[in-house]
Amino acid sequence: MTTEAVAETASDSQRPQRILLTGGRSPAALELARLFHSAGHRVYAAESAPYHLCRVSCAVERSFLVPPPSEGSGRFAAALCEIVREHRIDLLIPTCEEIFHISKELGRFAGLCRVLAAPLAEMDRLHHKGKFIATVAEIGLPVPTTVPVDTPDGWLPLLQQSRFREGLVLKPAYSRFASRTLLLDLRRAPLSTAKRSKEMVEELETTGVSFQRPWVAQELLRGEEWCTYSVAQSGRIAAHTAYRSRFRAGRGASIHYEPAEQPMLLDWVRRFVAGIGFTGQIAFDFMVSPEGAVMPMECNPRATSGVHLFSSDCGLTEALLAPSALLAADRITSPASKAGRGAMLSAAMLSYGLVQSVRERMPGEWLRAWQNGRDVVFRRDDPKPFAEQFRLLAWTRKTAKRRNLTLQQASTFDIEWNGDS
Repeated sequence: MTTEAVAETASDSQRPQRILLTGGRSPAALELARLFHSAGHRVYAAESAPYHLCRVSCAVERSFLVPPPSEGSGRFAAALCEIVREHRIDLLIPTCEEIFHISKELGRFAGLCRVLAAPLAEMDRLHHKGKFIATVAEIGLPVPTTVPVDTPDGWLPLLQQSRFREGLVLKPAYSRFASRTLLLDLRRAPLSTAKRSKEMVEELETTGVSFQRPWVAQELLRGEEWCTYSVAQSGRIAAHTAYRSRFRAGRGASIHYEPAEQPMLLDWVRRFVAGIGFTGQIAFDFMVSPEGAVMPMECNPRATSGVHLFSSDCGLTEALLAPSALLAADRITSPASKAGRGAMLSAAMLSYGLVQSVRERMPGEWLRAWQNGRDVVFRRDDPKPFAEQFRLLAWTRKTAKRRNLTLQQASTFDIEWNGDS
């Protein structure tokens, strides 16, 4: 991380900042906008989607339509630089995968504003699922066996290895939402292994897996899935939370979040960010075995749903803007872990979550989560984003139909980073 890009000044925690958020379509960006606004800062948003949550929020002073990052990182960054100059932005905070396009163009922002994003090489080794696991192993932390796959059937010999006796998971090295993840569970369906393996090979043939479009095969892990979200400065944690990934939209994106104290996960994150000297927002997906073993699965070096667990008095804005005071006091700000209190995407909980509760026979758990979770989009003092999310959904559906994509793919197609040069 370059000092010029992220160095805070003594006045950063004392005066109102002008903050530009990108990725305004995401509920996480809306949450950050509201938190910064509540703390007295001036918030701006830039997006390539014509409709997005931050566009109509009263927490956002002005919203800008910018070129899609997928059409050129340079053009996207140039538009942001123009906004930064015109509105004297102090800090640029990317929230979604457009962060990789910004990281690629970090040099453009030198002398203009601080940017909460690491250089691209560092970001890429965290985003790429194979490189991430290799980085964890280099630090000396335990990892699941993870093997690169660049041919449709290149993973089949792994089934003869003891580390894959439970099964395996195939996923693109660059992906999100687990929307293209393929699973072979040898414990649950050993008799259909040949059939399922053939289906997976055919899927990879259709996808076009290659050296340029790599996948990874990872040993199948069992246990409870947990997520963390943290803010770090020079390898030290300033803010942190952990939450159970219980209800999901499909196999990937969490839609309900409930904070919980998990010291072993905090210790893991602390060791990792110290090992690479990371600065910025960083999130992880873990599998915790019944015996308590922590295994990392994926990393997102950006904002995630964990931001929803921080209230205005939890200190997240301080950790993002000027963490030095927290670090000097050796204090990590975190949300209060009140039993049963959480946050959720209510529309998704009424669709994906309810279907999941019926399929997995846990209506009581769903009802408890519903009754004790606040909707992350709707607020009485900022109601317009709730209606905007349906405009955004309609635009996403049209995009999906026009481009022959799934709804999840269409939601990020214009901001994704897939190892582009």
